[in-house]
Amino acid sequence: MNIPKSHKRNTCRGCGGTDLAQILDLGEMPQANAFINPTENFIEDKFPLTAYLCSNCFLFQLLDVVDPKILFRHYDYLTSASAPLAEHFRSEARYLAERFQLSKKDLVVEIGGNDGVLLDEIRAKCRTLNVEPAENIADISRSKGIETTGEFFTAELARGILRKYGGAKIIVANNVMAHIDDLDGVFDGVKLLLADDGAFVFEVHWLGNLMGDGGFDQIYHEHLCYYSLTALNKMVERMGLVIFDVESVPIHGESMRVYAGKNRVPGTSVTNFLDKERNLGLDKLETFIKFKNKAAENKNKIVTLLTDLKKAGKAVIGYGAPAKGNTLLNYCGVTTDLINFLTDTTSFKQGLLAPGSRIPVYSPEKLKERRPDYVLLLAWNYAESILAKEKELRANGTKFIIPVPEPRIV
Repeated sequence: MNIPKSHKRNTCRGCGGTDLAQILDLGEMPQANAFINPTENFIEDKFPLTAYLCSNCFLFQLLDVVDPKILFRHYDYLTSASAPLAEHFRSEARYLAERFQLSKKDLVVEIGGNDGVLLDEIRAKCRTLNVEPAENIADISRSKGIETTGEFFTAELARGILRKYGGAKIIVANNVMAHIDDLDGVFDGVKLLLADDGAFVFEVHWLGNLMGDGGFDQIYHEHLCYYSLTALNKMVERMGLVIFDVESVPIHGESMRVYAGKNRVPGTSVTNFLDKERNLGLDKLETFIKFKNKAAENKNKIVTLLTDLKKAGKAVIGYGAPAKGNTLLNYCGVTTDLINFLTDTTSFKQGLLAPGSRIPVYSPEKLKERRPDYVLLLAWNYAESILAKEKELRANGTKFIIPVPEPRIV
């Protein structure tokens, strides 16, 4: 029997509502992290990539859901491959240990902890468990000595963890909540596993940054939800928990670090953040229509710029091969006609072809063989650190193109 590789839901995963307005249609795309072996005659699966807005709770989301086993059982993304991101999580680990006064008896569980950067930093203070369903990544986490279970987080798994380890003082989920279709099931598991005085701490890309920068490239099949605190607050309350604190963190453009727990009282940070979002119009349909129009305008500007550079005989390469970069390349229809190759520090991706565009991916060492005239910075969310790192390349005449919120040359 053939099992469907995707399905389309007709209700909001945040509130169950059915009044869902289509906002942005990026077309049919392959999985953003499904890199291709150039020696294989491989036909890519493509799925609709269309974002909708719930008129009831204002959750911005995809309704077409690709089977998570296809997306996450083998995963070509390592947290440790990004120096800024790895340091961000190490810093968070130290902060959480201090804020919650962790001791050796306390348990910290990370949902989707990838190769264990955060837990590796915090495990001297407490007991730790990584719940990482990507088999190849889970093996790397184990190789560091971090206890790891290679399963998806569910209420059933939470019961098993509770029986074996007891309740968790902290449950962490960074850049994971956007990946989950069955949010009710995850929150059921969190409520079971979380100690009465514990905290569920999770980071998500902030919708306000997405709307403000017009960063359409942050939309891909792995990211089912694009969160505002407005939508999250309604959802978490429905799930039986309370958001008691929220912080803005400067990662992936701008993200939210959200703290939820049982029998908590919301702090002023929550009220202030909700007021900020109201002022930005994150509860108004017209804000999302403007975002749609901005994405279309940016696409035209990027294609025009790259086409003009090609006509002028300039060599252009892409810096980074992140999932967001593959959305940008495929939405803009960019292939090897306009970009010679991509470089990326993730060893898994090197020697492969980017999904859809089929642009080859190499180690950053490739930059030393031939200096490009221009670099399209696909990992634009790390622009500051990358530009500093590549100061020698820039001093020798290479110019960088930052594509979001609109292409600019530095």
